[in-house]
Amino acid sequence: MATLRDLLTTAGFTAVRSYINSGNLFFTSDQSAADCNRLVAQILTRNFEFPIDFRLLTQPEFLADLAQAPAWWGADETLRHNALFKLNTYDQAHDSWLTDHITTDYDRVLITPNVIFWTSTLRAHFSRSFYSKIMGTPFYKQTSARNYNTTNKLKQILEETND
Repeated sequence: MATLRDLLTTAGFTAVRSYINSGNLFFTSDQSAADCNRLVAQILTRNFEFPIDFRLLTQPEFLADLAQAPAWWGADETLRHNALFKLNTYDQAHDSWLTDHITTDYDRVLITPNVIFWTSTLRAHFSRSFYSKIMGTPFYKQTSARNYNTTNKLKQILEETND
């Protein structure tokens, strides 16, 4: 993360910081989101020997999606609560595929433009949940999962930048 922070700073981004080793970076720029996206893609391609899929979200996009989080997401501490962030390679057709395939009583899903809020069983009957069946699939590889606590910490950091 330190290397990536340095690369982004050298490329002209400002206030570059990361949150723990979660793969999340924050920065500011006067460039458009599309230009920032292209520049980040170039930085990753030129400086790492392996492909790194990512998704750049503006502060308003992130906060708008998190504002849509359902009341049940995070409510029961005995359940697994993840936010699956859609990466640049995410196929939007997966949204309808996902809703068509969740047929268990162990999964609850709400899909927003950039995030899939997912609650499933944590320990008891986890193998029966649909969440357990998607791990490692092409669908799952087109998302980046963050647990409830990490997602809310990211939200808090972004809200603090408004102050």
